Amino acid sequence: MDAYDRPTAPDLGNEGIPWAHFARWVPAGASVLDLGCWDGLLLALLRDRGAGRVRGVERDPEPASRARARGLDVASVDLDDPSWPSALGGERFDRVILGDVVEHLGDPRATLARIAGLVLAPRGRILLSVPNVAHASVRLSLLVGDFDRTDLGILDRTHLHFFTRRSLHALLRDAGLAVREVVDLVQDVPVEVVRTTLARAGVASAPDLERLLCEGTDARTYQFVGSVEPVPPGEVAPPPPPATGGDVPRVVDRLLGAQASKIRRLEERIRALESPRPFRSLRYRWLRWRQGRERRAENRKG
Repeated sequence: MDAYDRPTAPDLGNEGIPWAHFARWVPAGASVLDLGCWDGLLLALLRDRGAGRVRGVERDPEPASRARARGLDVASVDLDDPSWPSALGGERFDRVILGDVVEHLGDPRATLARIAGLVLAPRGRILLSVPNVAHASVRLSLLVGDFDRTDLGILDRTHLHFFTRRSLHALLRDAGLAVREVVDLVQDVPVEVVRTTLARAGVASAPDLERLLCEGTDARTYQFVGSVEPVPPGEVAPPPPPATGGDVPRVVDRLLGAQASKIRRLEERIRALESPRPFRSLRYRWLRWRQGRERRAENRKG
C-alpha cells in the first residue's frame, strides 16, 4: 500500500488533520477541484457531505483509476505542465484544493497564479496544506548536523521545496493571493527526545536551548493549513511575517559575498604589483581607485 493510501476514511471531525479544515471550508453546493487527488477519497467524502460538482486531477495512473472507480471525474495531467488547465475544458471551481501538493511542484508560484487566473471561480478560494520546515524536529536535526530525507513527513524525499511560515506567506503574496485563514496543526517534540538527541551528539542541553527547539508557535507547528483567495482589486496583500533573528541566511550570504569580493580585490592588486608591464605604479593606483568605487557601490546595495 502506498504511503498516501488510507485503509479507512479519516474522521473529518478531527481538527488535527488538514481534511477536517478543508471540509469546513467547503460550503454545501460548492464546486470542488482537488489537485493531486490521489485515489479520490477526499473528493468522495466532500461529495457525500453535500458539495456540488467535484472533479480531480491526478498524474499517477494507478490511483487515478481508483478515483474513477469511485465515480469521480479525474483528469490525468501533470501540474508542472503549464497547459494543464486546458484539460478542464474551461471549467472553474469555487474551491480548489492543494493538499500536501505545493511542496512537490516545480514552480509553485506559477502554478498558484495559474489556478487563480484560469481555474478559480469568482470569489473562489484555494485550500492548501503545507509542512513547516521550521518544526522542532527539523531544528533539532539541523542542530546536530543532519538533514536526512525520509519516506514521509516534512523531509519527504519527493519534496522539491521547503517552507516556513514566512516563506509560505511570501510565496502566496508573490502569486497574487491573500491569506484569509490559517490553522496551525501542532505536533510536539518531547523535551526528553531533545535532551537524548543532544547528548548523543555531545551537545550540552540548557533550558534556553530546549525552549528554542520545543516552544513557540513555529517550533510546535508541523503543518500549515490555509484558505486563500486572489487579492481583490485595490487591495494590497499584507507583507509576510517578519524574519526571526534578523533573517540569518541572508545576513550570512551578505557576509560571505563581502568576503569573496575582498579576496578578489586583493588578488587583483597582487597581480598588478607582480606584472612586468610598464607604468606598474600608475596602473596599481588606478586599480585601487576602481576598486574603491566598486566597494562603495556594493555597500549601497547592501
